[in-house]
Amino acid sequence: MKYIFNFMALVFICPTALAQINYCELEKSKSDKIFTVDKNDIICLSQNSEKEKTLVYTFGTWCAPCLKHLPNAIELAKNYNLDFYVLLVDKENSDKELAAIQYLNQAEENTNFKIKVVNLKDTNGKPNKKYKQFLNEITPSSFENINDMSKYIILDKLGNVLMITNWKDNKENDWDDDSQMIQKRIVPVLK
Repeated sequence: MKYIFNFMALVFICPTALAQINYCELEKSKSDKIFTVDKNDIICLSQNSEKEKTLVYTFGTWCAPCLKHLPNAIELAKNYNLDFYVLLVDKENSDKELAAIQYLNQAEENTNFKIKVVNLKDTNGKPNKKYKQFLNEITPSSFENINDMSKYIILDKLGNVLMITNWKDNKENDWDDDSQMIQKRIVPVLK
């Protein structure tokens, strides 16, 4: 039964995801395992999603909060029928990128939920520089732009950023559990 479900998922879900990627003309990472993106690509993906809202979750295997919060990000995407992307900031084809891809593939298998992994384009500089540039470009002026990871970025079908979190949104809670922050800051935007 599990094999039938996996086959059906490949037949019906993968073409949809590939159509989105092809329409946005994404480039493959130097590892040739995932696609690379910038702000405009993220907006294009949200505009061409079959779902009403898109969640982009920033992630690195070297980031403790990212690892702790990933299960909540997956649950949020499942429960609210979100198009779900995990955004890496690692250098393309680096050991860190490959480790993150492997970790996320395992998480996808364990949760039986499609995780679309993308990486910021290296053309924008080293990991920290390209991430700062991305945050400067994608963060609306109504949100505080803080260079941190484990961010939840919610976009609508028009490509508008409805929410972008930072560590301050969870500062009153236990840092390794962001479920209260999700309920307070993100869920209202999804309703």
